[in-house]
Amino acid sequence: MFDNFLIAIILMLALYVSYWGVGRMSVWATNRGIMDIPGERSSHMVATPIGGGAIIVLVTIVGFSIVGLLMPHWVIPGIQYYLIASVVIALIGWLDDLYAVASIWRFGVQSVMALVIMLGVGVYDNISIPGGDYISLGWLGYPLTFLWIVGLVNAYNFMDGIDGNAGGIGAVAGIVWAMISLYLNQPYLLILSLLISVSCAGFLGHNWQPASIFMGDSGSTFLGFTFAVLPLLMLKVSGDMNIPVAATLVVAPWIWDATYTFLRRLWRGEPAFTAHRTYLYQRLATSGYPHRLGALLYIALSLLTGLGALLYIVVSGRWSLVFLLLVLFVLIGQLVIVFVSEHRQKT
Repeated sequence: MFDNFLIAIILMLALYVSYWGVGRMSVWATNRGIMDIPGERSSHMVATPIGGGAIIVLVTIVGFSIVGLLMPHWVIPGIQYYLIASVVIALIGWLDDLYAVASIWRFGVQSVMALVIMLGVGVYDNISIPGGDYISLGWLGYPLTFLWIVGLVNAYNFMDGIDGNAGGIGAVAGIVWAMISLYLNQPYLLILSLLISVSCAGFLGHNWQPASIFMGDSGSTFLGFTFAVLPLLMLKVSGDMNIPVAATLVVAPWIWDATYTFLRRLWRGEPAFTAHRTYLYQRLATSGYPHRLGALLYIALSLLTGLGALLYIVVSGRWSLVFLLLVLFVLIGQLVIVFVSEHRQKT
């Protein structure tokens, strides 16, 4: 009972500190000219302070470390690698917010931190499939895990393009992983998930349309890295081979958005690695819909696919295939909504 009360106090404090800290960061960044100037990739029209995601990082890491000190019996193997690597990822993101670090350096740091996690925590080597069987990845587990980590870091960063989007899907993904952690009886990862969720909720208090501050690379890359490594930690301590598929379902809407947009630009002969605003959620915004509607859509999509991930773990056997198909229909619906919105704008 005391443990539950203490955790509740920590979470409430984290929510308050996140909201208060992001507000102070908005003032600090404005006074020092740390602004996101509208450009080719931007969906906003006025210069806006950036760096609110740094508060998400501080609240999560500090709160998580405090819980680890208070509840040492909850600490799991390999967590120190996540803590170190996530802070490094956030720091290079913060430097990019301040000084626009060259992409080769950002990718280099992300790659090294991915290797740290693979050596310290592990890789995806076995993946379950519907029906109770599993696939052994063998040596392919190493490049796939590397691509998973680096890919999610950047895919989440791409989602920070309209008010409320990155914070909203972060809050939902945190709740989903909290439910998975609770089901698998992993209290330390439950706390990490809840801290992510409440810190994103506090940030949303300032980032919901009209946003007074943006997340920036410090927060978006940290969250992408966390949602990539959290399932690896969960797999390590639980041994549940359903985790890799479930982890993919949790992040399915924004992985699908980033992948579809990348392939679409290649198909159309457009430069895929230059700044742009043709992600699905941005196309919805340019169709005339307010940012809050696009953010709400992605929150709803993340909630649906996240619940599919939870049920995939809970429901064993061939029924898990049903949830995979339902998530597929959700992703098709994601495309249809954007296409219909663009068609209405043209007509």
